[in-house]
Amino acid sequence: MFNPGNSFADQLFIAVTFLPLLPGMLIFFQKSYGREPLNLLLIICLANFIRDLPVHLYMLEPGNQHIIDNVFYTIELVLFARLFRTALPKQIRDIQTILLVAYLSSLTTWLTIEGWTTGIAGLEIIQSGVLIGLLLIDLPFLIQDKGLYILRSPLFWIAGGTLFYFLILFLLQCVTSCRPLLAEDKIFLSITTLIRYTMYMPAVLYGREAMPAEEKSL
Repeated sequence: MFNPGNSFADQLFIAVTFLPLLPGMLIFFQKSYGREPLNLLLIICLANFIRDLPVHLYMLEPGNQHIIDNVFYTIELVLFARLFRTALPKQIRDIQTILLVAYLSSLTTWLTIEGWTTGIAGLEIIQSGVLIGLLLIDLPFLIQDKGLYILRSPLFWIAGGTLFYFLILFLLQCVTSCRPLLAEDKIFLSITTLIRYTMYMPAVLYGREAMPAEEKSL
């Protein structure tokens, strides 16, 4: 059940809960959900909504929430790797695939041994760091030799919004690793989340513009 507290913070947390649905609704409204990369973006947004709904509305115990976080982190990492895969040279794709398989195998084995309810700060920092590393490796290939046209690339806006969010999250996790999150920290992270999904909106619009005319008319 939702835990009342500061009225502004409560309303902000409720609003942030439904932010991932905005790009998804726009994708459905434009009927562009069957086309890459918008199909993967839609899955990412829906997965984030399902993951964040319980924590923002205080619906689960911490242990159960950690299970959801660990499972959906794995899904999100795989989806982002798949999303930017087409922009990478084959050799980089192969190396990235090997590293991701090794990392996910190690993470899954460790969580199976320690328990999927594990939610230690060090693990969260590593998880955010891996996603940041993935984006930093892929981003140069997304903007290479594209000039100002990159501003009309859906992948650029998705990568930019995601990288911004996880950089702030990573820094916040480092700062708060020895203490619980304060209300101010949660408000700051909520604002960061707002910026993330706001940056996803141009990706949806430009992704629609890139569709062939016959597909738009369906």
